[in-house]
Amino acid sequence: MKHKKVVYVVALLGGCAGYWYFSSEPAPTLAQVVISNQQAQVASHQPSVVKQMQPKQVMVKETLPESVSERFSLLAEAYAQELTLPGYSVPLGVNDIHLLNPNQYVAQPVMLEGGASASIVMPKYRFSFPEPVVITLEVDGLTVTGVSAAIRSELSSHKEVLAKGDMANHDGKWTVQLDATEEWDGPMAVNVTFSAKGKKQTLTTGIEYSYPAATITGVGEVRAEGSDMLIPLKLTVEKAGYYRVRANLYTANQQPVALLTASKKLSEGAVEMELKAYKGVLPKQDGEFTLGSFVLERRPAVPGELTRYGRSNEPSYDLGEFAVGQLSDEPWQADEQEMQRLEFLQKMADE
Repeated sequence: MKHKKVVYVVALLGGCAGYWYFSSEPAPTLAQVVISNQQAQVASHQPSVVKQMQPKQVMVKETLPESVSERFSLLAEAYAQELTLPGYSVPLGVNDIHLLNPNQYVAQPVMLEGGASASIVMPKYRFSFPEPVVITLEVDGLTVTGVSAAIRSELSSHKEVLAKGDMANHDGKWTVQLDATEEWDGPMAVNVTFSAKGKKQTLTTGIEYSYPAATITGVGEVRAEGSDMLIPLKLTVEKAGYYRVRANLYTANQQPVALLTASKKLSEGAVEMELKAYKGVLPKQDGEFTLGSFVLERRPAVPGELTRYGRSNEPSYDLGEFAVGQLSDEPWQADEQEMQRLEFLQKMADE
């Protein structure tokens, strides 16, 4: 996965900086306090009861970190392992929670007086028009009244209120649904206000809302090409630009297989993007597959421009049965730039 490889590049830069530091610094030496000739002469004329001071020695101790070459060796080993598979098709397991739920909202409980707590709960973090926003307040150890919610634009200098409403209590949970308009766009602040023990309190969280820049409408016929399983994605693009799509490949019984990624410059209208699953990440036997957990992004064209998001008409699409055995066994070949990075890491590890 390409974003994983960026981590190695950052670590590489940090390692290079550390290598320069330790190779350019002189070895620790003993610092001495030396008496000049003039001072020595003055000292010799002092009464005999005054003893001449002996030069002092100051011990300088410096603890060096672990070997720099060992760091590069670890980086080289991890990067070499990364290059055994293409970045567009990365293995996915049941423990990859963030990748399996890329749009999950993580509630953060806020501690209140007397050991009570309250948290805002949302069905997801990123919304697309015309989806309503359902806001829930969960409170533990405290009785609250007068609960309301409001959504404000983070892009507006006046923090304009886009929608607000009173929250109703259902089985101890306070909930409200706020309907969106086409003007909702960009980062939003969600505020929940309530009263408890005579005090008014407000909790705040953030979400993303946008009019979809593109929509995934379906999948084409899956086919084999060399060592890759090719999956055509059908899209309707509202705004032309450079797009990246990420999707999870699952078996028919919803066992995760791989995270698939593709990028392409798209024009407006009906277009296609191709996702590829490398044979090395697929099950050994033939079977049925599904595709879901989509993240569709229109990348910023200029600095300062916001990333725009798309949506999918369906949360997942059945791909039908695919014969994995028809794929070739040719190994994945990293590109020249990736091999140069690996060679550099290995060279630094040997020094």
